[in-house]
Amino acid sequence: MSGPTKQCKNSVAKHIAEEFPEMAGAKPKVTLAKHGGETRYRFTYRKALRSANGVKSQQIVHLTTDESGKVLKVSVSR
Repeated sequence: MSGPTKQCKNSVAKHIAEEFPEMAGAKPKVTLAKHGGETRYRFTYRKALRSANGVKSQQIVHLTTDESGKVLKVSVSR
C-alpha cells in the first residue's frame, strides 16, 4: 500500500493554503480508502485555534481526494 503522490500532496497543500489559511503549519494524517475500485486519500488536518473572544477550540478539516489530487469532498468542524 503506497501513499499519495507528490502531485497529490501538493494539490492538497495548495487547496488548504487557499481555503483554510488558519490551518497553516498543521501536518495532515493521511488514510487510504478504496471506493468502488478507486483509490482515495483522506487528509485530516487538526489545529487548536483561539477565537476573537479568547476561547480555544480545535478545528478539524477532512479533505478527500482521488489519486491525482483532485479534491472530491471537504468537511470542516465548527
